[in-house]
Amino acid sequence: MPAQPPRTIGVVGAGFTGALLALHLLRRCDERDRILLIEKSRRFGAGLAYGTGNPHHLLNVRAGNMSAFSADPDHFVRWLLRVQPPMRALIGDDPPDPTSFVSRGLYGAYIQQALAEEIWRGRRGDRLTIVNDEAVAVDRNATGGFVVTLAVGRKLPVDLAVLAIGNFPPSRSTAPVFGDPWDERATSGLDADAPVVILGTGLTMVDTVVSLLDAGHQGKIRAISRRGLLPRQHLGAVPDETGEIRLPPPWRFETPPSGRSLVALMQLVRRTIDRAERAGHGWRGVIDGLRPHTQRLWHELSLEDRKRFLRHLRPWWDVHRHRGAPQVMARIAEARERGQLEIVAGRVQSIASDGQGVVVDVQPRGRAETVAIAGARLIDCTGLNGDCTRIDQPLLKQLLDAGLARPDPLRLGLDVTEAGALIDRSGHPAADLFAIGPITKGTFWEIVAVPDLRIACEAMAERLLSAESRLRASA
Repeated sequence: MPAQPPRTIGVVGAGFTGALLALHLLRRCDERDRILLIEKSRRFGAGLAYGTGNPHHLLNVRAGNMSAFSADPDHFVRWLLRVQPPMRALIGDDPPDPTSFVSRGLYGAYIQQALAEEIWRGRRGDRLTIVNDEAVAVDRNATGGFVVTLAVGRKLPVDLAVLAIGNFPPSRSTAPVFGDPWDERATSGLDADAPVVILGTGLTMVDTVVSLLDAGHQGKIRAISRRGLLPRQHLGAVPDETGEIRLPPPWRFETPPSGRSLVALMQLVRRTIDRAERAGHGWRGVIDGLRPHTQRLWHELSLEDRKRFLRHLRPWWDVHRHRGAPQVMARIAEARERGQLEIVAGRVQSIASDGQGVVVDVQPRGRAETVAIAGARLIDCTGLNGDCTRIDQPLLKQLLDAGLARPDPLRLGLDVTEAGALIDRSGHPAADLFAIGPITKGTFWEIVAVPDLRIACEAMAERLLSAESRLRASA
């Protein structure tokens, strides 16, 4: 059998998704293959989610579900057991077990080390080149493949290109209004008694409040969202009669749920939760039991049903699906009980800033009049913008202008096929240009949590290095 042609694969973005994809490519690639991992930041493997330096920003998924390898589900837990001081203080549980919630920053270190071990212990360092620069353009090469242009002007030829740029960047921050809740200035340099206004009441708000509390903030914090919904809490793990710590298994649907009707699907979920509650299992197992079906259900829903879900059900799904660690949510509950944190359900009518503070006019839910909420600082935790046409990012703008990419119909990110191939302006899928991770949310919906991204990265690596892909590119 003739040797398969080698590949040069350019992965743009080395946050969590890009680093994990590079890791799985390294595990599968031929000795002649080359992987270029391109990242403008000097920190690889962590990205926005796992780059936090606050040890109290915890994963909202238990350690037992956070392995980088689906075939080795205990890999992360075993790594935690080997962690040495001072990082061991970031674990919380001693010893850690599959039910533990650990620091997100620690998880970023895990991904970085897993990639490093694959390079050095796996003796595959010659196959990976880390390029510390920003990719500003991806253009088709006249001889096949692409040319990736870097900010410094250097051009890198690749056979295949994958966009793994994570979430789109948040809005810019101009004090006292911080569009980027991860900007360190958002929660620092603030008078301890100053009032703070937060837009949004999801997990990002939870992290922001934790950061304020860690900084010794004692002033009033008001968090505003249209429905005033807070993330639900994971159940705490308890030992069974044998002393082993176990969690209730996810609900198993006797018949796989169907996405042909959003109304029928919602009714099925409600009936199943009622049934689970009567059996003493609770609603969490039902939501977790939907996870293996979620991407398929999203594909089966019509475009109109997807729009209805985003308009009416998304907030309810988010707070039940993306739950908080018990110890974190306990701090939020304590802050509410002592009156420091107030959740306001209402619609923001206007935001005024004089450079020294902000005044937010809010129409509370169920009331006609508006109320003015003042703060020394406003932090926007409403979530990242998914509309790529409104993002000031050179590479995205170039791809859209060149017609190599287009927004998905729901404006959640870029339009891709179920194989992750970018769909161009004319509606044609590319054979050699892909996207992976949160920017493909319009196609996959559930593509932000580690278990989903792990599967996506493994499948993408297999696809990019398949014999069929190699032969097609060499033809």
